[in-house]
Amino acid sequence: MMNKKNTLDKKLNILVALDLTEMDAVLLRYMSFLNSIFSIQHIYFAHNIKQSVLNQLYEDILGEDIRIDEIIEEELKRNITQNYTGASDHSLIVTNELHTESALTELAVDHQIDVVVVGDKSELKGTGGLPQKLVRMLNTHLLLVPEGARLELQKILATTDFSGNSIQALQAALLLAGQTKGEIEALHVYGIPSFYFPYIDRDKAQEQTRKHLHSRFLELQKKHALPADIQFKYVDKKEYSVVEAIRREAEKGKFDMIVISARGANNITRLFIGSTTNDLILSNQTMPILVIKKR
Repeated sequence: MMNKKNTLDKKLNILVALDLTEMDAVLLRYMSFLNSIFSIQHIYFAHNIKQSVLNQLYEDILGEDIRIDEIIEEELKRNITQNYTGASDHSLIVTNELHTESALTELAVDHQIDVVVVGDKSELKGTGGLPQKLVRMLNTHLLLVPEGARLELQKILATTDFSGNSIQALQAALLLAGQTKGEIEALHVYGIPSFYFPYIDRDKAQEQTRKHLHSRFLELQKKHALPADIQFKYVDKKEYSVVEAIRREAEKGKFDMIVISARGANNITRLFIGSTTNDLILSNQTMPILVIKKR
């Protein structure tokens, strides 16, 4: 089962990172949509004004009688009023820290946050390194929302490598699918090294691999009491990377969200994230990615 201290099946405290770009409107509208899916206790909208930038503004541009932090706070409030239509209680927090990832991590601890939501920018202005840093630093789940995110959650793709960590991601996806009466597909991407093929029959190797993977999933299904009707798909990555294979499957199946564990089967400490998760975070996605972090 998912860690009871960090489960999605309860009243959630959610932290949403705003950055005063066009991405804020996307996040606010998506959070309005999630109000109908998650059971939310409180949403904290947060913006960090980097202290170095603030000091430079005061020294080089602004006079002492102009408070840039007050101007920013008013702009954030205006944007929230305009784009957030959810019914959940919410508040705004503006911090002045050197590093935004550190500010968000501290807020997550202080307010007992369950899920941190950030924009996944590919076309809009902004840095793409923040999610990668956060998934390492946070002790919470992380939801990356791209600018093209659909306000739907009817098809969820959960990746699995049969590890305990990926089971938590699968359970989280099942919970979301249950709340939306949607579909879920458990996906495993495999590859057989090409240098074996001069010595073994390709078709036979593929058949034996599929039988083995199907057997492993049945064991997993029984051990963790997964629903009998859950769809399990295994795909050969062929000439693609694992991440490219996941993206192709997600786009072909028109999934609304990808759910993945922060760590796979081969990571030895909580300081690291799985290479697949890392690469997926860095890739430009057309759908949200929910990264499940085990405490």
